Amino acid sequence: YRRMAAMLSAQRGLIVAGRGIDDIDAVNTLATRLGWPILADARSGCRHLPAAICAFDALLRVPTFAAAHRPSVVLHLGEPPASKVLGQWLAAGDATHVQVHAQQRILDPLQIMHERVYGHVSSVCSELLNAMTVAPDDEWSGAWQRADKAAQQAFDESLRAMGGLNEPAVARWLSMFNGNVVTSSSMPVRDLEWFGMPGATTRVFSNRGANGIDGVISSGIGVALATGERTVVHIGDVAFLHDQTALTALAGRGLPLTIVVTDNDGGAIFSFLPQATQLPADRFEQLFGTPHGTDVLMLATAHGLGARDVESIAQLRDAVYDDAVTVVRVRTTRANNVDVHARLNAAVAAALA
Repeated sequence: YRRMAAMLSAQRGLIVAGRGIDDIDAVNTLATRLGWPILADARSGCRHLPAAICAFDALLRVPTFAAAHRPSVVLHLGEPPASKVLGQWLAAGDATHVQVHAQQRILDPLQIMHERVYGHVSSVCSELLNAMTVAPDDEWSGAWQRADKAAQQAFDESLRAMGGLNEPAVARWLSMFNGNVVTSSSMPVRDLEWFGMPGATTRVFSNRGANGIDGVISSGIGVALATGERTVVHIGDVAFLHDQTALTALAGRGLPLTIVVTDNDGGAIFSFLPQATQLPADRFEQLFGTPHGTDVLMLATAHGLGARDVESIAQLRDAVYDDAVTVVRVRTTRANNVDVHARLNAAVAAALA
């Protein structure tokens, strides 16, 4: 641990926290001692900590901020977040990277790790507390905190100005849900990571990796069964259809489960990628948009499940807490979704400027 502590001995350090943290208090104690910000994935359980930076994706899209806030060292705890922007920023820098997780496998898609420690995060944090002697830099941590506060305010003001209900707004509200949230791959897990509220203590589950969008409803059923607690599955329409057989006999199980479907009739994430502008519209729809034309409420009703459309946060809240409703649909469009994301990130850039 002395060698590891020597590698991490720097005032301008960061903690990147993802899924796999067994003791949040241990992370909090280490971050406080070092004065390092925590770039906290929604799955980490660390978003309520004082050092947590929740809008890191939007902040790092602002070139001046990204250039001025490069760390000397980065301590990665658990699995990496979904943010491509964060990954590219870390890979482009010259920081020393140390990773800690309990899985006996390599989790380094960016190939940037200088040192890997396989063990419980809590144990490693406790040992580092005894070995590290870094004096906190209040200006370093304060700059990150001020920027995150400005970004969160920009999110709130922009969403209020837009009105209605869009995909980031759904994720932002669900991030503060009093219970469990099972978030699907593609856009839901990213929206929760990018736009989730600070201070959240919601337990977030997700299937990340080779499984992609398969089995998300089934996973939500498992979480509701295992915990007995109110559980929301946040899922896109394509992933909902991929696991529609999980709806079989669900009406008779009496689970505290709600499935919130953001329905834009296709694969929304591809609208953010280069092919969306480089292919003719009809060809893009055929290959990447993949509209399915399925009425998800009728499908839910066919399984005897209560189903409802919602058009506001108030309606979403009422539906999620209504025991008679299992499937909630939020209608969106892929083009509008791209525009909403662009406006939110532009608002953060303007706030920092």
